[in-house]
Amino acid sequence: MGRILVAGAEATDRNRLAGLLINGERHAAVQDFGEVRAYVKASGLSGSSARRHGLRRVFLRIQPPRLREYQNLNWLHARLFQVPRTIAAGVLWRAGLPRHQALVTEWLPEHPTLDDFWRSTDDEQRGAVLDELAREVARMHALRFLHRDLFARNLLVGPDTGRRRVVFLDTWAGGPDPSFRGPAYDLACLFLDGPWLEPEWLQRFVDAYVRGRAVQERPVERAGLLRAVEVQRTRLRARLVREPERLHGAELPRATLLDR
Repeated sequence: MGRILVAGAEATDRNRLAGLLINGERHAAVQDFGEVRAYVKASGLSGSSARRHGLRRVFLRIQPPRLREYQNLNWLHARLFQVPRTIAAGVLWRAGLPRHQALVTEWLPEHPTLDDFWRSTDDEQRGAVLDELAREVARMHALRFLHRDLFARNLLVGPDTGRRRVVFLDTWAGGPDPSFRGPAYDLACLFLDGPWLEPEWLQRFVDAYVRGRAVQERPVERAGLLRAVEVQRTRLRARLVREPERLHGAELPRATLLDR
């Protein structure tokens, strides 16, 4: 059948996770996992994808996506970022290649995406959440962690309880390791499209981000940062032009970030 590597699961959950991997289940769904209501992501790896992640494991010691995401979520949690609690992760290896993978995390009800939150609240709450997001991303980058998939769909906003509200998801692509993509790439993902790109909101975010980097003693020069973000954003938009199916019916983002 192959070799199964499981992280984090209790004994009873370990068998269930192993069965999910052996059966090759592929889904992303909310379900009971042990005594916890959880979000389970399971998928297969084949062909070039399996070979690529197998080579990354051998030469770079980087685990396949779901196990990598488990590690990154724990890394962020240990440094007090808001992320879903990890429950378990696993990979089925066969003939030296990863074939199936799964990640189980805490389910977070009443946590809309940033997009949905923005469209359903007032400017006061929008500003507070935007400031928090800028500070947390600045702190993340100061710690040399790059998300590399920091789109609005991967950001949740929790209920207003007087504590931090921004929750980071889908951290598999990044990590605290060296990367040729710098912080500007994360900001380009966030700034690709969205109602927070109105001039006053964009300026507010950048101001808070720059201040946050200075507080963390990893300052960044504003003008240079924005130029780098524009370059990365242009590349992201060009990919959407080449692969319009990624838009899922949405309009193509405007050509430049600073055209208003």
